[in-house]
Amino acid sequence: MLLLLGIIGGEHHTHSGGGVNYLCLPLNPLYENYKDGSQNSGFMYGTEYEVNTFNPFKKNLHENGAPYVVCFVKSQSSMLMMPTRNVCPSGWIEQCHGYLMSGHHNHKKGYEFVCVDEDTEYVPGTRGSKYGALFYPVGYRRTLWRTPCYPYIAGREPTCAVCTKGPKNAVALEVQKKIKTEKKVVTCDFFCSPDLT
Repeated sequence: MLLLLGIIGGEHHTHSGGGVNYLCLPLNPLYENYKDGSQNSGFMYGTEYEVNTFNPFKKNLHENGAPYVVCFVKSQSSMLMMPTRNVCPSGWIEQCHGYLMSGHHNHKKGYEFVCVDEDTEYVPGTRGSKYGALFYPVGYRRTLWRTPCYPYIAGREPTCAVCTKGPKNAVALEVQKKIKTEKKVVTCDFFCSPDLT
């Protein structure tokens, strides 16, 4: 079931302070106590895709704003983001699969790793470099335990999958099919809503 639509926000990639994670911002914010203008505090910027050197996705996402959607899967009670694998463990239901993304390694701002669906969308009308938080594909480094026991290939972009598990996986399969057929403007990027209870 679709709960919320919005955009992904984050601190500017050149700032050394402020928040470190991406946030999912609903399109209908509520304000309580506030003071207009800059308060010398943390900042929130929109997030755009930076995939000009390599775009593993099905659409041209470069410099477009990143949307989000929160979906509720009633019959699932556990969620697992599987980095480096685009399939789920046996007994788990795949909600989406794609590629790991994060901030650029050379920017001042650090971000969490997130799994972005391979068929993800962008916010219409946002083309152009204007956002402060940025999504970059992640690549393995050659120093990542390069031994015969570890199969991480330097420079290769790791895949990922978001998996759920609960007492009624058969029902969840129907929910999954419905979610995939209803993807029109945005996709179900479950990293924005880890609580599926």
